[in-house]
Amino acid sequence: MPANLPPTYYKLKHQHEAAKTDEERLSLLEEMLRIVPKHKGTEKVVSDLRKRIAVIKKGPSAKGSKGAGKKRYSEHIPKQGAGQIVMLGPPNSGKSLMLSNFTKAKSEVSPTPYTTTMPVVGMLQYENIQFQLIDTPSIMPDFISSTVLTLVRNADLRLGVVSLASDGLLDELDVVLTVFNDQKDDVEDDEGRYLVVANQLDAPGAPDRLEILTEFYGDELQIYPISAETGEGKETLLQTLYNTLNIVRIYPKAPGKSIERDAPIVLPNGSTVLDAALGLHKDFAEFKFARIWGPEWLDGQPVSRDDVIYDGDVVEFHL
Repeated sequence: MPANLPPTYYKLKHQHEAAKTDEERLSLLEEMLRIVPKHKGTEKVVSDLRKRIAVIKKGPSAKGSKGAGKKRYSEHIPKQGAGQIVMLGPPNSGKSLMLSNFTKAKSEVSPTPYTTTMPVVGMLQYENIQFQLIDTPSIMPDFISSTVLTLVRNADLRLGVVSLASDGLLDELDVVLTVFNDQKDDVEDDEGRYLVVANQLDAPGAPDRLEILTEFYGDELQIYPISAETGEGKETLLQTLYNTLNIVRIYPKAPGKSIERDAPIVLPNGSTVLDAALGLHKDFAEFKFARIWGPEWLDGQPVSRDDVIYDGDVVEFHL
């Protein structure tokens, strides 16, 4: 028996996937549970929601247990949002300031080297989607932690962050590139995608150092100068992150309802109508037919399961 969940449920589901705190996740899960129709077809959905609510209410450790209340990190950080982006860089490159100023996460910012000792996660807003941005402990020429290497290996995109305030800029970038190149054979995608961010564009002497950096590496690397302090260069970087991740945003539309563009389905470029249905919910895989709106289509044109969809397309599924 199909679940026949209402469109509002899937909107809440996407919001839950992008939520940054347990409080937000709990509120969204409770609202999802409230609106789910109660019948045989939704028994598994209801059971899953109740289990997830119970886990959050229980907290990271039982009350009174040793170490209760402390955040614990593993070498694996579950991916959230439209893509997981890991920052890698030397001490004082400004990674923590990027995370603090570009997201709502609170990463400790200090001129003292090695202030960041554990990975810190934030959600970076771009238009109507979010990227998961991870600040990592600084690397040294002779040491990089296994946790950082695992995060670099598993990320969808890697950002090498160096400082335009540093006279050792070229040497520091060489260390970052060595890590990226050493990891290329192990990354999940074939490209080992990475970009270089030249941070602290507002620092004295930054234009001269940027010119030197571009002279040495401009022909072989994508270099994006920014200031985490002032926000200069941020929008160009965000657009590049989106383009480099090679993803598309698809908007599900309920029959007879208006289009809502605040919670798109994010899929790899080249995905099909069926992929969009599965991205909405597995129950939609058995849709009877679908209609589509977008620059590549006639408005409301019927499409097959195997038709490739494009960024910004609106798809209406009929179950």
